[in-house]
Amino acid sequence: MLSLLIQLFTNMASIKVKLRKSTVKEKEGVLIIQVINNRKVKCLTTRFHIFSHEWDMKKDQVILHSTNKEREAYLRGIIDALDKELRRLDKCREILDKKSIYSVDEWVERYTDSSLNGNIFSFMDSLIDSLKAENRDRTAAIYSVARRSFYAFTGGADMLIEAIDAGLIRRYENYLKVRQVSMNTSSCYMRIWRAVYNRAAEEGLTPQRHPFRCVYTGIAKTAKRAVNEALIMRLKELDLRDSKGLSLARDLFMFSFYTRGMSFIDMANLKRSYMRHGYLTYTRSKTQQTLTIRIEPCMEEIIERYRGETLDGFLLPVFHPGNRDASSSLRTYNKRLLRISVKLGLDKSLTSYVARHTWATLAMRKGIPMNVISEGMGHENEHTTRIYLASIGQSTIDHANAQIISL
Repeated sequence: MLSLLIQLFTNMASIKVKLRKSTVKEKEGVLIIQVINNRKVKCLTTRFHIFSHEWDMKKDQVILHSTNKEREAYLRGIIDALDKELRRLDKCREILDKKSIYSVDEWVERYTDSSLNGNIFSFMDSLIDSLKAENRDRTAAIYSVARRSFYAFTGGADMLIEAIDAGLIRRYENYLKVRQVSMNTSSCYMRIWRAVYNRAAEEGLTPQRHPFRCVYTGIAKTAKRAVNEALIMRLKELDLRDSKGLSLARDLFMFSFYTRGMSFIDMANLKRSYMRHGYLTYTRSKTQQTLTIRIEPCMEEIIERYRGETLDGFLLPVFHPGNRDASSSLRTYNKRLLRISVKLGLDKSLTSYVARHTWATLAMRKGIPMNVISEGMGHENEHTTRIYLASIGQSTIDHANAQIISL
């Protein structure tokens, strides 16, 4: 256990614990932590209260009662909790020591900012909050799921990021296997936590040990989600006039297909201002890549159908006055697609992803070059076909899209 008085000679830094006595006689005082660096002092008031006779003024430490067992247990709890806070402060100091000069204010700020204290879940929470602030709600949701999985693995116990090593990650992968989590889901979690770990290493919260080298982070082949042209035509012509909700779901699915597999969250956030000179330009929420799509007549027909039903300049009526939550809207969308699938007599339900997979599959079957498909869908990582060509002309993509949707 750390001493309640920590002397640190790097940058003339030190941590001391003092008792601030109460002005009221026979009332508990409060323990404070003095953070000192380059002769400047910051005082942090703790939540720990003890009496004057329970504090050794010379040694700056708690005096344990030997006769009152209940009080002794209380004081031991204070010692343990205070020791944890001192370790946190010391950890923050270690991180800052990698810089040549830092102030006592920077030290205290890092200590009070939970995202920078070296604990894995608080750091993950800060990244999730950042994703939400950037309107990357879908990515934030995936990070949240990965967080819950690792939280369950640790039994809810937080840990320092620097405690993550190859052995721990292998145990986590085995934990997922035992619970019959699919390879792709497990790989997704691993890639997310690898990104979090790498970010933490950049922030100086842990040395880079590459703990994810020995676990699977690839993408396994899965059952195809695409449907054929005949089914797309059946869906397009399906009579849904008796259900406004199902009709909207079908139109959103077709709009996604027409727009090269646009994701639901991107459709939900489209604004009329994104349309200019016959083109629709938007930024993918997943990758922040800007994509431009020529507005074909079939797209314009859907847009015009809902012109008077959208909110605040939105292009499509996904959000409503009482519901602007994209996640709940997506759940509603997929439930409606399930009902449509039943009407069509499908063995497997349509989902929000099927339109995207179908566009890519039909493009491939029509002989559209793989690099054109990649560019059209906005792929942007090593696992996609985008690596075959850095950039292609807009007219080529527009021609490819016109071929696919002119069924």
